[in-house]
Amino acid sequence: MKVSSSLNDAEIKDLLHQFYEYFDRANTSETGRAFEEFLREYLIKMGLDEVVVTQRSRDGGIDLTAMRKGFGDFSETDITKYYIQAKRNNPTSAPISNAKVRELKGTIPFGHKGIFITTARFSDPAITEADNDPSKPVVLIDGKSLLLSCIDNKIGFVFKPIFSKVEMDSFVCTSTLNDANESISLTIPNINYVEKIITSNDIRARILSVPRAIFEQLGDDVDVVTVKINADKEYQCSVRKPRNYLASVTDLLRDNNLLTSDGVSNPKMAKWFYDSENSIVNIIIEV
Repeated sequence: MKVSSSLNDAEIKDLLHQFYEYFDRANTSETGRAFEEFLREYLIKMGLDEVVVTQRSRDGGIDLTAMRKGFGDFSETDITKYYIQAKRNNPTSAPISNAKVRELKGTIPFGHKGIFITTARFSDPAITEADNDPSKPVVLIDGKSLLLSCIDNKIGFVFKPIFSKVEMDSFVCTSTLNDANESISLTIPNINYVEKIITSNDIRARILSVPRAIFEQLGDDVDVVTVKINADKEYQCSVRKPRNYLASVTDLLRDNNLLTSDGVSNPKMAKWFYDSENSIVNIIIEV
């Protein structure tokens, strides 16, 4: 789960204001320069190459340039160049207008791309303007998007761990499964289950190696056992001793996407537990 997804709107608003104020410097030009220097490192972190902060220019100029190299052996010929405008505006100020986006487009050579990054917002006409010429597309990154990206990529933010009973319950006790008709929540907090992967080797051999702790609960005289998958589908499987595995499982493997129709193995982690009262081996397979 992304860290930013746990934040509410008030928290985001407060963090964005702190983020904006971080770039305050003694004068306006240095303030803007500090934001551009930050964006150089940020864009490198995001995977762009040769990110350069340009020389000071008029307001409509380019603040940074960057490149992204292309595919494999063609990386030196398949190159996209980005022309980047940076606006450190107060998050509560008026949105960036479509005229500002149009100015950026005017500086982009045909076939290349623009990026407009601001700590403020974009107006609806500006968002429309960014997409209206496919030969000069402009990516818009507003203050909220930039902030959340920094949070999730651990750029300039530290995180204090908070214990969550909900998250712990999810990790320890619960496996949520979906079938064609409904969502089934299986909670097994008081059952001794064993976690064991259904391996590619088992799938290729058309068997299920049973965890020893489960197998030992089967009686010596048991030749066939009922196996229930995800509290839903039941199968009758042959018990093979002393090697601790179940046979006659081909349908089980196919029905539960462990074995594809073209014979490809798809190993999955599973939780195993034995219902001794009903003599059923239960297997919960990760979906």
